[in-house]
Amino acid sequence: MKMKMTRRIVASFLAIPAVLLFLIFSLKAEDAHKAHQDHHSDHSADGEKVRCAMDGMMMKPSAMVKVEQDGKAYYFCNDMQAEMFKANPDKYLQTISVGNLTFDLNVLTTDAYKMMMSHMGMGGMIKTDEIKGKTHYFSIYPMQDHGEVALGDVKLAIQVTNAKGETKMALLKYSKMMHTYEGFITMPKGEEHEVRVRVTSPAVKISL
Repeated sequence: MKMKMTRRIVASFLAIPAVLLFLIFSLKAEDAHKAHQDHHSDHSADGEKVRCAMDGMMMKPSAMVKVEQDGKAYYFCNDMQAEMFKANPDKYLQTISVGNLTFDLNVLTTDAYKMMMSHMGMGGMIKTDEIKGKTHYFSIYPMQDHGEVALGDVKLAIQVTNAKGETKMALLKYSKMMHTYEGFITMPKGEEHEVRVRVTSPAVKISL
């Protein structure tokens, strides 16, 4: 009987270090996991990008020019864009909302677009045939609840109508580099224009 009691006591004392070691390893693993999460969060924060309010290009905030306008912060690729925007914000950036989906719309004259691209050292990317005879450049990026949203196979087009009711429409292409839908259009003459975003979803077949 005494022998059994002695074995139980020894076993209990042996179990205590094992439990302590398990707890120590568990705490270390938890701390390591938390440290990894904190590092990942910090890395994500450092890697966050913002959009240029002039052309929609995404870059790190530290590499952009920040402008405070009407209590909001806007970012630009360079000082030239920032000054153009400050002089006439509504001319370059408009927002069209449909429910929770928002389209941020940038518009530039073709000449301003060429000047902007050249200023950023990207003049060689201009496709002369694509812009020939076009008066304006549009870029659109969809947002949902203040975050980016992927539209998949959805097609976007821009429709512009002047005061006389003359309408022009152009299909927009998705730019993987810019993460925007963009395109060129010849605007009908007129001081004021109505601009609409046309959304076309993939077709489905239904037997009626």
